[in-house]
Amino acid sequence: VRNVESALSAGLGVQVDRRVISVAQVRPDPEEAGAVAAAAPSAAADDAAVRAHFESAFADRCFWDGATYVEDREDQKWPLSWRYDYSDTDETATLYQFFCGAGAYNVQSVFYLDDPHDGPTPIPFAVPAFDVRYQDDDYEGPVESITVTGFTTDMTVTNAYFDPQDQTVNSNARWRGLGDASSSGRWLFSMGQFVLKTYDVDASYDGEINPERLVEYD
Repeated sequence: VRNVESALSAGLGVQVDRRVISVAQVRPDPEEAGAVAAAAPSAAADDAAVRAHFESAFADRCFWDGATYVEDREDQKWPLSWRYDYSDTDETATLYQFFCGAGAYNVQSVFYLDDPHDGPTPIPFAVPAFDVRYQDDDYEGPVESITVTGFTTDMTVTNAYFDPQDQTVNSNARWRGLGDASSSGRWLFSMGQFVLKTYDVDASYDGEINPERLVEYD
């Protein structure tokens, strides 16, 4: 108060009524400051909450404690936004990718979407169910046909990565280490959800990479 009074008197020739200015008026209200802090939780707190949800929901499916390569599989996240046709404001959410497990040549991930309305939610990815027929029923022989029999969902995605520029999650699951037999998918983020766009299967164990496209949507 004394400094404020001196500055005003010296600079503007103003006589200050000390009954008007008090320490309480120039210092923030502790309760108000606490309320502001509570209303704006840190990003780290949000990240921890989503991580805790993931560990609880996938405790029986994922094996991150002591798993191979777990030290190199840090949690990843990306901001996402979209706007519905009927709205004049953007919707926002955060996409998370969590390490779930790893084998010799495949790494499993779980993706979460955290938004202000629904909170943290694991993302199910649509995939086709299919039947592979081999010549003479020999899986090392030529493939006679691959038939889509329906659709299902996967909660884990294999060797997956998110492309922020294309807004797509991409996967490539090797059926064996050589990589000549595999299945791969691409899902586009659209209006708050990931939509299957393409799905390829290479069912031949022939030493060559020659996938067949089972699903494609424009």
